[in-house]
Amino acid sequence: MRDRARVKKVALWAGLALCLAFTAWVAWGLLEFDRDIENPHEGGFSGWQCDAGRDC
Repeated sequence: MRDRARVKKVALWAGLALCLAFTAWVAWGLLEFDRDIENPHEGGFSGWQCDAGRDC
């Protein structure tokens, strides 16, 4: 019975680690997206967010 509890505990900690890693990955993606929006001329999203006739 102790082995089953240990496996369950390890599985829960592994799940928590995966959730934290996923949250960090999403947060990093949002930060990079925000940087690309703020600096379109650096190769991010220059085509669709520039005014018509204006070169970003």
